[in-house]
Amino acid sequence: MNRLHLLIPDLFPPQEIAAEVCVGLRLPALEKMLGRGESSLSRISSLDDWLCARFGGRSVAPVRAASDGLDVGDGYWLCADPVNLQLQRAQMLVLAAPAIDRDESAALCAMLNEHFAGMGMTFFAPHPRRWYVRVEAEPQITTSSLRQVAGANAMFHQPQGMDALRWQRIATEMQMLLYAHPLNQAREARGEPLVSSLWLWGGGRATPLTGAFDAVGGDCELAGAFALVAGCPQVESLQEMLEGKFERGLWICDAPSAALQRADLYAWRESVESVETEYAQPLLKAVQAGRVQGVALEVLREEGSQCFEFTRADAWKFWRPVRPLARYAV
Repeated sequence: MNRLHLLIPDLFPPQEIAAEVCVGLRLPALEKMLGRGESSLSRISSLDDWLCARFGGRSVAPVRAASDGLDVGDGYWLCADPVNLQLQRAQMLVLAAPAIDRDESAALCAMLNEHFAGMGMTFFAPHPRRWYVRVEAEPQITTSSLRQVAGANAMFHQPQGMDALRWQRIATEMQMLLYAHPLNQAREARGEPLVSSLWLWGGGRATPLTGAFDAVGGDCELAGAFALVAGCPQVESLQEMLEGKFERGLWICDAPSAALQRADLYAWRESVESVETEYAQPLLKAVQAGRVQGVALEVLREEGSQCFEFTRADAWKFWRPVRPLARYAV
């Protein structure tokens, strides 16, 4: 393989917890690639924007909808993912939707389509966790991705822009309809969390994607959607990628970011240890043996991304200090 791009959102811990959460972490291969690689910065801070930039897309919704089997055509699409809203200490927190099956999704979706019929909106639920709405008139709004707002106060992430008030009213109306639906009433009676609302984000029209990579792997569903629509092969393991006849591979490890979104520091620490043993160590050996010409290890963070280009020659640059992961805290 010529080059492998290893993308790890939120690999660097928040500064206020870095010293504590990194105590005793042994990451020799990972820290060597970070310390001795050539570092560069980018303003791209979100995974959504990164994937769009790499694959030539303009927005997430039409790509993800197409990967879920919908005919996106030239329409304007928004992700409309079911969420659970919980009021805690005067905050309306956005939490992942409870587990619902396809029949429940279909019933809730049908109710929304019946209510909003004639208003230029059509809802689709091809997957219980991934819903969409196609709108006839392109809305003049900016939105926050569900990934950005998970566990945060919904009040600070409402749609913004010229049409913001209309879409905020639509969101409120959807909440009232969903709460009154018999499925949610039954869930409440059983003490189960509700499908409280739909989170609207990632809107846009479909554009042709480019094959930025010739193999994609990892644990990121959204990257898999981009790869599928772009016609890029997906592999099950890093070993398969390294042993295959690929030139430019992309591997995404999303586990550290998912752990931080849940505020699960133990899981974050475990995921970083897995990065060391499952990815960093095999890649370091492959580079040193000449089986991979170079690794671009990129870390997404709130302020932007930082990329570390590591080659076989960099492994011998002893004058570059190898620092513990806590020193990269953001």
